[in-house]
Amino acid sequence: MGDFIVGKRTFLNTFLRSHWPALGGLLFYLLVGFAAFFSLLLYSSPVEWAGYLQEPYLWRLIRFSFLQALLSTLISIALAIPVASCLYHRHFWGRRFLLNLFAVSMVVPAIIAILGIVMVYGSNGVFSGVADVFGLYGLFGILLAHVFFNMPLAVRLILQVYQMIPDAQWRLANQFGFGRWYAFKIIEWHYIRKALPGAFVLIFMLCFSSFAVVLSLGGGPKSSTLEVAIYQALRFDFDIAKASFLSLLQVCICSVVAWCVYRYSPVLSQDVSLIEGQRSQFKGGRLSLLIDVLACLMALLLMVPPFLAIFTPVFSALFWTTLLDDALWHAVMVSLKIALPSALLSLLLAVCVVSLARSSLFSLRYAKWSFRLEQMGNLVLMVPSIVLATGLFLILRNLGVGFGYTFWVVVWVNAVMALPFVIRSIAPVFYQYEKRYQFLYESLGIKGWQRFKLEWPYTRSGLAQGIAYALVLSLGDMGVVALFGSQDLLSLPLYLFQLIGSYRIEQGACVAIVLLLLCLICFYLTNRIIGGKIARI
Repeated sequence: MGDFIVGKRTFLNTFLRSHWPALGGLLFYLLVGFAAFFSLLLYSSPVEWAGYLQEPYLWRLIRFSFLQALLSTLISIALAIPVASCLYHRHFWGRRFLLNLFAVSMVVPAIIAILGIVMVYGSNGVFSGVADVFGLYGLFGILLAHVFFNMPLAVRLILQVYQMIPDAQWRLANQFGFGRWYAFKIIEWHYIRKALPGAFVLIFMLCFSSFAVVLSLGGGPKSSTLEVAIYQALRFDFDIAKASFLSLLQVCICSVVAWCVYRYSPVLSQDVSLIEGQRSQFKGGRLSLLIDVLACLMALLLMVPPFLAIFTPVFSALFWTTLLDDALWHAVMVSLKIALPSALLSLLLAVCVVSLARSSLFSLRYAKWSFRLEQMGNLVLMVPSIVLATGLFLILRNLGVGFGYTFWVVVWVNAVMALPFVIRSIAPVFYQYEKRYQFLYESLGIKGWQRFKLEWPYTRSGLAQGIAYALVLSLGDMGVVALFGSQDLLSLPLYLFQLIGSYRIEQGACVAIVLLLLCLICFYLTNRIIGGKIARI
């Protein structure tokens, strides 16, 4: 017992001495987050909570928030499974285009996709008949936009699962002459079903806390959600007590859903030394070919029309007139001033979290802390960005510097909201090198900056992709800026939202092209400059 306690203390002392910068970064991130949340709760009034709970409007908000998030998640995952299976097993002309289209849709700002959907399914769109039947503004429009964003995300998550299937299982399946359906039933589904709870939680959280989509396509109080209600309580009524109650309610619901799913879901074991599995060709009949064709056509029909619609004004005179507008370039500069420090901050926090997580990943005693540390970076998914921003603003206001620092509030909140995506980008490659060279590093005494220099040629691609995701997410964010938006803090997405709100759809499409090109250029340049020739774009 005594040896165990001494060994434990020795490990902790060594761990703290080796990782104090990363530990400091993680503690700072958690401290700011909890301080922001509790500062908001200080303005709440538990006496009024009973009154809020008796409002029929509140229960309608909860029901609709659940309904749209649940349907969006289930539809996205159900469509993604056949698409991912087709992309993994078949090599066809246009496969690379489809994969790149999915990558672009994941980084395209929400307000651009909303505009594209309005132009395609709106009253003057190609598919206006669909909206006439289901109604674009309401549940149908929200589901359409959410599936547009989250189906590609689910495809990429499931494709990552395929990389975990050992080659030996594919070879054995080939020797037994498995067909596509039998291979899916016996091999693939075994791995996919273990990854689905994680994908479900991630997509459900994103849809449950969706802001720009519901605000633009909700169509009114009937199709509103908790996130939008928090924004309305803060922006229009400045009712902090009600906003804090709604925030607490949203955090509790997200926490309970995440706990239930993780508690009862099977564990997915991952061989982190495996970089990419070997693809195998299986015999498929006409039915599997038909399913693959329908899955790809469905994906193309869902993704391509909104992108094409956005680019239709590029040949008009209005596009060039819009480019000469000073307000447009002012908005571009504001967006870049917010996005660049936000992306750097997000990468720094992600490196702190992943460095700590990988140090305990292969420890006999503290391996379970790796998962817990990684989940600390995902905690922000349970807290609405507007709640964080308002909490920080209240702290600054109590310090007497409220409105003077709203810019840095937007930067910080954008940074932490991108943190889960950055962690997912850099964690696999960091874990791979920990497993391969852990004992070599320890025997040679290599650590800290020396270790970072040795690993830089191999990790720079993942780091570049992480910072590129954070940069683009911040460029396209509209939630926090909408809360503090002013003439001096008018970002490009907020400027576009104002144009759509005033029914200047054609000029909005011109601004959307600029925003989309800005995101793509920043994404490409960041990957190339930081990631080098091996960058994964």
